[in-house]
Amino acid sequence: VGTQTDRIVTAASELLSDKQAYLSMANAINPFGDGHAAERILKIVRNYLGLTVDGV
Repeated sequence: VGTQTDRIVTAASELLSDKQAYLSMANAINPFGDGHAAERILKIVRNYLGLTVDGV
């Protein structure tokens, strides 16, 4: 919706009043991943450095 106030208000109002629109937005697939990359990277680095017991 950009930074235009009227478009933000319109979009927010739609999400608050239209359950289907809200569910569609809330369940959208993130094209950039699942948000857990840092956790996975940390596990890999710790395993590589021998800092984990189970290798996970």
